[in-house]
Amino acid sequence: MVRPDVSLYQRVSEFLGHEAALIDDRDWHEWLALFSRDAQFWVPAWLDDHKFTSDPARQTSLIYADMHDLEARVFRVESEDSYASMPLPQTSHLVTCTGASEERGLIKARANWLVHFFWRTKGAFVRAGRYEYELRDTEDGLRIKLKKVFVHDDRVISPVDFYNI
Repeated sequence: MVRPDVSLYQRVSEFLGHEAALIDDRDWHEWLALFSRDAQFWVPAWLDDHKFTSDPARQTSLIYADMHDLEARVFRVESEDSYASMPLPQTSHLVTCTGASEERGLIKARANWLVHFFWRTKGAFVRAGRYEYELRDTEDGLRIKLKKVFVHDDRVISPVDFYNI
């Protein structure tokens, strides 16, 4: 049996908690700084009742963004140019790391997540799902190369964006 690297697991858990806090605190520029310049942020859509899409170039995604696209999303939210997001909801992310390992120079991590968000004009909502990460260990700490967000609710009853998943 392979024993997990507890120090890596702890480090990744702390990183994921920090990322969640930055989103909840609306410190989006610090959140963006957690991503590498070549990062991808991907939220696949449901393909059927049991499977998500697997090819963002050929299949539907709820979000498929590179760093430029993420920066544009943050800009639209901050400038109140995102009508679907106004007023911005209060959010509370709960994230639990379920595994972390090093593979070919990258840290691969999985986490379960739950987000409670409240819009004063629309009410309260809860979303849940799973994150899959590819992280780089840099001089400045861990950086996100890929964040893949699986939303475990095929009914999209409110806007889906980086701050509420």
